[in-house]
Amino acid sequence: MKNEPVRPRIKLKRTTIDWVLEFAAFAFLVILITLPLMYLKTLPETIPVHFNAAGQPDDYGSRSSLWILPLTGAFMYLMFTILEGFPQIYNYPVQITQENAVIQYRLATRLMRILKTVILLTFSIISFQTIKTATGGATGLGKAFLPVFLLLTFTPIIFYLVQAINNRHSS
Repeated sequence: MKNEPVRPRIKLKRTTIDWVLEFAAFAFLVILITLPLMYLKTLPETIPVHFNAAGQPDDYGSRSSLWILPLTGAFMYLMFTILEGFPQIYNYPVQITQENAVIQYRLATRLMRILKTVILLTFSIISFQTIKTATGGATGLGKAFLPVFLLLTFTPIIFYLVQAINNRHSS
C-alpha cells in the first residue's frame, strides 16, 4: 500500500439541490413509516413479503413483517446522513488532492443523497404495493418495477463516475 497524502477535511455547504434531496429523502422516510401505521390493523394476517423479478409475490409472512422496510429504511437514512459528513473517508475513482477535493467531495456527497432518496422512494413503493397486494388492490409490484429501480440506481452512479473522472484535476 503506497503512502497517500492525508485527504483534506472540508465542511461543504449544502446547495439548493442538496436541500431538495434531503427534504425528499426525509419525506419518503415519513411515508415509509406512516404506511404501516395507517394500514397494519386492516391487513390480513398473511401478506406478501417477497416479490420475484417479474414483480409477483412469491413468499408470504405475518403482517408485522411490514415493519421490516421502515426499520431498515430508518437505519439506512441515519447511516447515509452520518456518512455524508465524512467525504474524506470515501473511496474515489481518482486521487484526491487539495485542488480537486471540493468538487470530488461535492459529487460524492450528492451521489449519497441521491441514492438515499432512491432507496427510500423504492422502499415506500414496495410497502405501498405490498399493502395493495395484500388487500386485493394489486397483483404485485408490476413488471416495470425492477427495470425502473435499476435505472434509478445505476444512472446516478454512472453519471457520478463520469463527472468524478472528468473533474480529477479541477480546482
